[in-house]
Amino acid sequence: MIFNFKHLKKNVLFIYIALVSPILLGQVKFKNTSNYLLFEDASTGEPILVYNDSMAVSGPEFSHHFKINFPKELNLNDFKNNQYQINGINYFVDNGCGRVLEFKNNTFKRIDNSFKHNNQYGGIPFQYKQTMYLWGGYGLFTHKNILTYYDFLAGEWLKQHQVNIEKVEPRSRIFSLIKDNNLYFFGGDMRSNHKNFETKNLKFNDVWRLDFKDFTLHKLQQHNDNFEFIKNDRYYYPRVQIENKIIHISTLIREIDIFKNTVKTYTFKNFKNIKSVVYHKASKNISFTYSIDGQTNGALSQPYEEFRGSLIKETPFYKDTFLTTLLKYTLYGLGILIAIFGFRHLYLRKKKRNFNIYYSKNTHSFYFKKTPIILNNLSTQVLVYFMNKQSEYFLLNELNSILTTDLDTDNYITINKRRERVLKELTLELSSILKTPQESIFSLRKNKFDKRLKEIKLNITIAVKK
Repeated sequence: MIFNFKHLKKNVLFIYIALVSPILLGQVKFKNTSNYLLFEDASTGEPILVYNDSMAVSGPEFSHHFKINFPKELNLNDFKNNQYQINGINYFVDNGCGRVLEFKNNTFKRIDNSFKHNNQYGGIPFQYKQTMYLWGGYGLFTHKNILTYYDFLAGEWLKQHQVNIEKVEPRSRIFSLIKDNNLYFFGGDMRSNHKNFETKNLKFNDVWRLDFKDFTLHKLQQHNDNFEFIKNDRYYYPRVQIENKIIHISTLIREIDIFKNTVKTYTFKNFKNIKSVVYHKASKNISFTYSIDGQTNGALSQPYEEFRGSLIKETPFYKDTFLTTLLKYTLYGLGILIAIFGFRHLYLRKKKRNFNIYYSKNTHSFYFKKTPIILNNLSTQVLVYFMNKQSEYFLLNELNSILTTDLDTDNYITINKRRERVLKELTLELSSILKTPQESIFSLRKNKFDKRLKEIKLNITIAVKK
């Protein structure tokens, strides 16, 4: 027998990868370093993780290993934040703007004639009509409110004119989302003192809209002041847009919906120290990297619904304007007045109704507005028993002793039928007198200790007179 050692070596390598590979249930592990790149393949919609200059994994379970070419003079970490997809091709822009990479056929290729700008760190990347843009950011000791775009023909970045830009404070690390050819943004960091280069969170809470059609900036409402995760986002927590919501991921998950005026806060189903995030629109999966033990990172892809845990709270996103505040408190006041008058009406009605029926001890009879209520002797005794209980529940079979007329001939079935008849007669009579629904005269419920036993209560208060 002749062995093909070349094929044997290849098979052993595949067996080794299958048994020893750290991939488990869609998870891949790699050395804890910041020099990696997670993105969505523009042609397939699947996640790709490049964790050194020549090795990558892809697919919904990160199960496909392949070699990759990345420019040796560049660092993966410098291209994490500004990612674009145009005509099925991935483009990556330096975090500070300038250098541009194209990813095609598992190869990264630099396509710009620019340089490392170091000028727009923490800016907002977006694309419009197959053009890459970058708004705001920080660099060269100043925060920016500029809008730049990449000219593919020249391989250079140019400045785009904006209308009303003088009204917008320069900033970086901005909360943003794209909808219907508009960029919406708020929050961020700004330079408050250029002499000592002190950086603090933006104190303004205006929400802005940049219209891509004419690049005009429009000031919208103000968001609430009490969102600490907007004011103090100093730890570069990941954010991602899912549908029309901004997802902010720290020790909790927050869904910010500026169109429905809600901020929903969720737990994690399984907490992880998240480092970077990519959302896949087609599969509705979220791919992310996270720290495992301080020495190792992990990457995982799963449906967003499995990633997000239970809802903790929901709060309005926008601050109430003067008119909405006035309207809200006016409605509150009207609601309180309506409730007060409603309770007063019910109280007076109940009070009036309660004392419309009374029992005379002298005549051993019941009266409604001084008019006798015609009841037979058995019904009168039963109603007296209810009156003595005065609106408390008691066991239905307690009435059996009153309804037993002959100890020798009455059996359980006879007494039960008699009880049903008497209660029916009382219900009809009292309902007719008081002009109230029959079901409101008595209340029935099961005994909490023995569900087979029923309890009954008269819902009418009866006065007692001599």
